[in-house]
Amino acid sequence: MRGKASKAEFAMQHEQRRPDPRIGFRNFVSILVFLARTLAVSVEVFLHRSETFGERYLDLQAAAALLLIFFWPAFCEPVHDPLPMLVFLGLYLLACLTVRIAVHRRIRRGGPQQHSRYTGTPALMKRFRRTPEIKVKCVVEPIVVFLVGSVLLGFSPPLGGYLMVASAGLFVSTSLAENCDRKRNRDLNDAYIEQTRIAERFRDEHCE
Repeated sequence: MRGKASKAEFAMQHEQRRPDPRIGFRNFVSILVFLARTLAVSVEVFLHRSETFGERYLDLQAAAALLLIFFWPAFCEPVHDPLPMLVFLGLYLLACLTVRIAVHRRIRRGGPQQHSRYTGTPALMKRFRRTPEIKVKCVVEPIVVFLVGSVLLGFSPPLGGYLMVASAGLFVSTSLAENCDRKRNRDLNDAYIEQTRIAERFRDEHCE
């Protein structure tokens, strides 16, 4: 009996130590989402009006984007002149600083407060006035960034290639954010309908 019990305990311990594949998959997806958000941040600071960003927009992804831009030329083969990427890095830092200053001024003046992680209002909205903001972010901006990257590819392969990859990250990031917002809206709508039904039933039962 002791032998069978020890085997059962050993089997249970072995099962407990075995890693759950679902956890590994979730971690993998989280890394991909973080990378997409990092790529998106590196171009959103140029595409959106600086005073419209959320207070907590420039978060960990902004710092990760800085490192990614700096080390990007090292991933390119054959070796190319890294100067255009360094210029882009400087412009990125300047854009981040501009965003910080503009958001601080807006808050200090008591201006309209967006969601703290709001990614900003696209500057292209002036040209696409009849297009919803989410379509500009999910469709128009990734196409514009990709086209700019393809044009710069002949001048600087690292910079052009980075912008083309960043356009994909921008598309993934904005699409995921939109899907999350839709899910939240559906959940809120379901909760509202359920509460309405409960309130009606409560009123009917107490009015009889």
